[in-house]
Parts: sequence; C-alpha cells; structure tokens
Amino acid sequence: MRLITAILAGLCIYPAWAGASPQNVSASKVAAATVAGRQLTSSSRLQVTWTASPGDQTHHFKIVGTENAQGTTVSTTAAAAATSATLTGLKSHTTYSITVESCANEACTVSSTSSAVSIETDREEWQFQGTGSTVGTLTSSVSDGNARLSATRFGPDAGAMANRVQLYYGPMSPIGAPQSTLSVAVASAEASAANPASYLTFTSRAGTTGLHSASPGSTLISTILTGQGVPVAREQGGFVRLFFEATGADNKARVFSIDSKDGYYGLDFNAGSPGICSTAAEYSPGGGCEPTLAIAVEGDTNGNDKISNARQQKVAWPTLDSPHWDMSNGSFMVFTTDSITGCSSYGMNHGYAVWNGSAWVVQYQSNGCPKLFTSAQAAFPLHSGGAKYRLYYGDPSLTDGKVASSPLPFLGPKKLIYADGSMTGQPGVVDFEDWEAQTSARDVVFLWPNGEPMDARAEGYIDDYHFLTPTGSPELQVMYVTITDGAIRPIAVTAILLNP
Repeated sequence: MRLITAILAGLCIYPAWAGASPQNVSASKVAAATVAGRQLTSSSRLQVTWTASPGDQTHHFKIVGTENAQGTTVSTTAAAAATSATLTGLKSHTTYSITVESCANEACTVSSTSSAVSIETDREEWQFQGTGSTVGTLTSSVSDGNARLSATRFGPDAGAMANRVQLYYGPMSPIGAPQSTLSVAVASAEASAANPASYLTFTSRAGTTGLHSASPGSTLISTILTGQGVPVAREQGGFVRLFFEATGADNKARVFSIDSKDGYYGLDFNAGSPGICSTAAEYSPGGGCEPTLAIAVEGDTNGNDKISNARQQKVAWPTLDSPHWDMSNGSFMVFTTDSITGCSSYGMNHGYAVWNGSAWVVQYQSNGCPKLFTSAQAAFPLHSGGAKYRLYYGDPSLTDGKVASSPLPFLGPKKLIYADGSMTGQPGVVDFEDWEAQTSARDVVFLWPNGEPMDARAEGYIDDYHFLTPTGSPELQVMYVTITDGAIRPIAVTAILLNP
C-alpha cells in the first residue's frame, strides 16, 4: 500500500479532497451607532456567517465580497473551525455578492464555493458638531473661520508638531472687504480620540502667519484663495508644502506651491524676514515668497491646453500609510476648472494631474480634452487603504434648495465615488481610469447635531471641506468644513462620521 501511495505521489496523483461547499451562508449589517433613537450600521463592514458541510476537511475558509460598480473584490480568511467573519474596507451604499470558499490548502488552489448572497452596505452618515438644527448653532472649529478650510495631520516624527492637526483657512474679513488671506490655526495638543478638543478646536494665528494677497498685485500673485498644507516626509526635507490657488494680473486662477521655512511648524513661508508673505516684491522672482507654479493654464509657458482656470486643488497620497508625503511617483491632484468647449458644457468640472517625481502632469484624453469629473466642485480625495481612495464632490448642476437671492456659492448635494488602483495600469498608482463612473456616485447623508437629516438647502451650502483621520485610524474620521445657510457668512465647523 505504501508503495502504491508513493507511486501515486510521484505521479502527482492524490486522493480526492473530501471538501464540500459551505452551507447556510448569510450576510448582515454591523451595528455602528445610535443617533436620535435610530440605529446606524457600518458603511464599510458586513458580517458573514456559514456552516461547514458534514465531513468537510477544509484547511481554512475564504470569504469574498464582489461589488457591483466596478467588480472589485474584498476578501478575508477564517480558520477551519470558524463559522463567521467580518468583511472590511467595503464601499458605502454598494451591493456586494458574497461567497464562502472551503479551501483545501494554504494557497486555496483547490476549493469548493458556496452559493452567493447579496447585500447592500449603508450610506455614510456625518453628524455636524454643536446643538440644534441650524447653522447658527453649530460649534466653530476656529473663532474667525470663514472659508477655504483645509486640515493637515502630522505624523509621530514631526518633532514638536508630532501627531497634531493644523488648519489652513481664510479668516473672517471686515464686511464688504475681499477675503484675501490664507492663515493658520493650531491645536493645543496631540490628536487623541479621548480628547475631542485636540482635533475639533483650534486657535487662530491670523495676521502673523501664512499668505496675504499682494498689494499691489504681482504678475502671477494678486489674490490668494484656497490652500492645502501637505507635510513632506523628513527624508525629503521635513517641511510643509502649501499648495494654494491665486489669481494674477490677468485675473486667471492658477495653482502654486510654496515651502515652509520653519519645518513642520508650517507657519512661516517667507525666506526673507520671518512672518507673512504679502507684497508683490516677495512673490516676484527672487523674492522671499517666490512660489512654484504647479498647474499652469492655457497661454502660459508650458501651459495646459483647454484649462482656463485651475482652482480648489487637493493633493492625494496614501495618508493612512503615512501622513507625510514622500513625493513618490503616482500621487495625484484634483482641481476645479471651468466649462470646456467640446469637452464639457458644465460650468464646474475637475481636472486630474499625476505627480511624476518632479512636476504635476495634467491628464488628457486622445481627443485633446482633459480627463474630467464633470459637474463636480470642491472635490476631495481620501485614502481608504492600499491603492484605494474615495472622492467626495458637490454637484452644482442640482440646484434644489438654492436661495435665488444669495450670492454665496451653492455646491448642490454631495456625491461619493471610489477608486481602486488595481483596476488599470500600475497596481499601486491611481489613474483616472481607476475611478468609478460618476453614474455610480452614491449620496452622502449629513445630520444636524440633534440627529435630524439636513435638507437640500443646508447640504448644498456645504463648501470648502477636508476629510481627515486625525489620529491615523479610520475609526475616527472628521470632516473640516465651512458652511452657510445662504444668508449668514460662512463659518468653519466640523462633522464626524458616525458609521465608518
């Protein structure tokens, strides 16, 4: 008998595997929070249960969820004795087909698969901080916060700034005066989930930090607009690269960058006298605040065809891996641009640029049109782990709730799409083609502090937002945002994801 077994082994012939498909597979939603007496379930997790077939000799189980928008999969494994597992890292408000495989070996090269079950994850629900159900009763994150809000998280190797969150924002200006400053607001302590004030409350440093509009204006820098502080890895110098939008003498908006001169403090961007940048001489070539042009427009030297303005830029890199940008190839930027004849008739669109190690390269289709997210404003990309990202944006073509007499920006309802870098090209790089089609965009739910859902008017006036994991954990996700009701001046506030 041993001789026969040895001969069969030599011929790579083995006895049939005594495995059978798992039975009674079911999937259910995972409880996350209770708000206003309503039970919320997770937007990114599902619980899966099953029973093994009698006599099954499985090595382990593999649980696979396949979503219906792009066909991407999420999987996990469970021991041979297990009867349940949790799938994580799922897309919100998305239908998944789930199977359980009984694997014969470690590599699962031989398996028996169950019948599939389908279930839909819940929408994300973000609750604003404060009281009641009006903009006026929301809690301000910084006392003079008004517009152009973004947030920066520093990692554990940032010295005195280690594990802190810092805001770059436009402070309130006198009524009737143009809003023309990009300032800094600082936290009082390292971000800790046990201390909400450490990531929800900030102290203004307006007037002594950041960038002011040039007076008189320079050729490229006249009015300072939105900004984003990106902490650069210590191996690359250990500083804050401030990306910002500014209009020049030609009234065109471009995206620039400038590096801090005080390391990770990120308060001083003037290579001359310490302090703010505010004069044409400082912003001009050779000046203490000379910026680098990141996204040029049509007509500039090395300009980008069909891009007449570039605004509201946001840079994305794997922030869950490290909050500090290592400047590696494949990081990407989204930016708002205008309608483009022959490419998009919508008034607001988003272009897409990829970092090649030394410059931002705007992506184009074969017909010469920029690759665009159409009818999208104030888009923000958020790392979700690996080469996966979320993109939140407003759809200004949907005007339900807009106050006809209000001059304030109305961005419409907020939408959410996902990207998976494994879809096309290099698996670790997120190309434009790795994003879901906008027809797959799902809604995002926003709640007042009392738990009531915001209506179309309140949601439409959410603007200049930045999503962040202040402690580095996806269990705590915060939205730093400016908001108005269409009547009052915008204020800087926060919202927290209740059902991650």
